[in-house]
Amino acid sequence: MLTSRRMLSLLLAAAAVIAILSGCYAAPVSETTEQGGETSGAIVTDSEIPVTTYPVPEENIRVFGNMAASASTGGFWQWDTFFRPYIQAYDPVTRTTYVPCYQNGCRHNDPTCNACFGDLQSLVEYRGNYYALVYTDDETASALVTRPLSGGPLQTLASWEPENENEACRCVLRCVSFGKAYVISNRETYELTEGVQLTAVAQESSLVSVDLQTGEISTILENCDNDDLYGVWEDIAVLRVLEMAEDAPEFEDWLAQQPEGTAWDEYDRQFVRFRFLIRNLKTGEETVLVDASENFVRTVDPHRSWGQYAVYQVDRSLYVYDLEKQAAKKLFTYEQNWDFYNYMILDGHVIAICGTENVCRVWAIDIADEVVTELDTRSGNVMIFSTDYECDGYFKGLLTEPSGNVEVCYISKEDFYRSNYDGAFH
Repeated sequence: MLTSRRMLSLLLAAAAVIAILSGCYAAPVSETTEQGGETSGAIVTDSEIPVTTYPVPEENIRVFGNMAASASTGGFWQWDTFFRPYIQAYDPVTRTTYVPCYQNGCRHNDPTCNACFGDLQSLVEYRGNYYALVYTDDETASALVTRPLSGGPLQTLASWEPENENEACRCVLRCVSFGKAYVISNRETYELTEGVQLTAVAQESSLVSVDLQTGEISTILENCDNDDLYGVWEDIAVLRVLEMAEDAPEFEDWLAQQPEGTAWDEYDRQFVRFRFLIRNLKTGEETVLVDASENFVRTVDPHRSWGQYAVYQVDRSLYVYDLEKQAAKKLFTYEQNWDFYNYMILDGHVIAICGTENVCRVWAIDIADEVVTELDTRSGNVMIFSTDYECDGYFKGLLTEPSGNVEVCYISKEDFYRSNYDGAFH
């Protein structure tokens, strides 16, 4: 039987999907009287006004979804192993797709092909190599594999195998930074229910690092179900830690006592607290940036760090933490309270989103110079382009048409900051 904490994690995952699709969501915050640091911005449409964009980071490369930035091509790597067993390269400048394999007569259907990695779950380009997390043995085991961008045999750096026949080891690659990959190692135990269906009855998760030269695996955190790794810069990791209130009931018991129509996140507001902290991976020393008594506002967007920066919100203010300098600064404060907040960090900018049931407003704040640009939301109706992926000059995401239809599109970063959504393309 799933525990309340496991059930809660499933709810949060569902909320993340909603957020990615809609752009305007995050948990409500309580009333606050904090003043100072307020800032506003204008919608930039004049092509003569310069817009600053940035190349993708070379370290702390986060992993998300089925696309990855390609520093070598300036475009993207993309894959969908349900339809094809190989990766593709996409160039948003020429709007062309090709298979990065140059072997004559290759059918691109097994790992001898330079574009094939097996049952691919995630991939990054890093320092002239591919690094990929794949499932093996009918999805009961996992491996971290690599090969040069120029091609060559697939090398296994690390692997995780089940110890019993009723176990599965399905790992998750979180990021690659300063010569190490950071992986969530999940060991799941299954039992037959009613004699026919395999059901997960236990899960052990740990955060580990894998040395990309030697393949050495080092455990960072045991039992890390409640620890969310934002990113790593050299030996400094930033984490969000979930804590349940001591009097928290089982989720199922609490839900049974609630009236119909209770908001999905009401349980969170009553019983879930967060700590936001940095951890020195060499010494184990931790420094708490936000403790459980403060009004930490979580984001359900996966883009929570970018290069050396991590973003977080307390009350109405957004902060960035510089992992290299090990210093935090207040970047943006909303001028009023809103019912909902969400935020993300991409292209050296924090995207701040707020709203009510009827209003949505969005700003982009440059971390370096703190210039604030408000993005057009069609008179407060919707975040028109929800960013999911970035390469050096482009975003990929969901474009909401005036008709309300939502389409997967690309847009140049300059067009995005100028709210020139007519510049989006398929």
